[in-house]
Amino acid sequence: MKLLKVRFDHLTMFEDGVFDIDLFASDRVTASDESAFELADHLYVNCIVALAGINATGKTTALNLLELACRIVDGSPARGGALPSTFPAAFDGPSKLKCVVWHAGRLYLLESVLQTVEGGDDGPEFAFSDEVIYSLPAKALKRAALASWTDIKELASPLCDRAQMPDSWAALTPPDVSVAAAVLAKDFGHRVRATTLRDGGFRLTEQFNGLDDVLRVFDSGIEHLEVRDSGRAFVLTFTGRDPITVSERGLTEVLSSGTVRGLGLVQRAMRVLRSGGYLLVDEVENHLNRQLVNVVLDLFAARKTNPNGATLVFTTHYPQLLDHVHRKDNVFFLARRDFGARVVKYADRVKRIENKKSEVFASNFVKGTAPRYADVRALKELVAEEVSDER
Repeated sequence: MKLLKVRFDHLTMFEDGVFDIDLFASDRVTASDESAFELADHLYVNCIVALAGINATGKTTALNLLELACRIVDGSPARGGALPSTFPAAFDGPSKLKCVVWHAGRLYLLESVLQTVEGGDDGPEFAFSDEVIYSLPAKALKRAALASWTDIKELASPLCDRAQMPDSWAALTPPDVSVAAAVLAKDFGHRVRATTLRDGGFRLTEQFNGLDDVLRVFDSGIEHLEVRDSGRAFVLTFTGRDPITVSERGLTEVLSSGTVRGLGLVQRAMRVLRSGGYLLVDEVENHLNRQLVNVVLDLFAARKTNPNGATLVFTTHYPQLLDHVHRKDNVFFLARRDFGARVVKYADRVKRIENKKSEVFASNFVKGTAPRYADVRALKELVAEEVSDER
């Protein structure tokens, strides 16, 4: 199961309340390009999706929305996973989700109205009201048709309406679970799986093949790490030193933050690469240098390490990472405007593939990808005044 397009409305942070993103490859895919995965003839999904922006442009919210979309089409309760308990506050009213899904050789359009309702001690929860899932014909596989929500809807044929579901289906579909659970997610082995990694997301509970090899990429001084007691104890050996036994907390104190972050990132990447799911990483560059981040990106951009078409979606503050991403149609700038953030697809604004994405980002060519000059000047004047007063 793969997501091809996702759209939410009624969002407080985004311009016009809309978040809209394509996950399919809208540009041509050459035979040598392994960073896009073929679903059918001329239909590909991008294996790497980059969300770049300065602070307060909605990068983390965008990642949360993609996780929510994965949970919805997966047939999981809308709230849960790594989504924060406060996430329903991101909406200012009932939100309409539109999502194009590839499943078992067919295309579907899901339209759902997602509402926030009173919850328990953890705050508001999500519930579905109006929901319809449509089937799409083979002609919808064309990139031109997939680019337009209007064209997609014109091709769609109703398949299941939540209000008209058989009683046997309705009984298995709680208010916080989408109708997609009844139609698409019956085959557990083909459900869309999303793993989200944020700071503090590291937890190693068992030994796995190649653990020492992974560790040495981030710290060449490590000779061996043995996991004991389901991750409550570890035996760590540095080259030329005696082994030491440490707790989980002790391990994070002995190893550098970059090694801990890198291990958590690769461990989860291996799991997702095996299943063909989604790895959502907030601020992928945290604690890691650019070369190590590139190593992780390369895992998703090669058929040998990504045979099942897994997708890495990452956010970043640093545009230099974008230059390692080969394609143009899988990079999105989140730009800050007076009336909210907006999602700008790089390929829609820049046609020449040889342009360095970092330079386009830093130049503020897409308005809102750099701090405003007037705000920077005001900050400098404030600091100069405060420093002068101290003297």
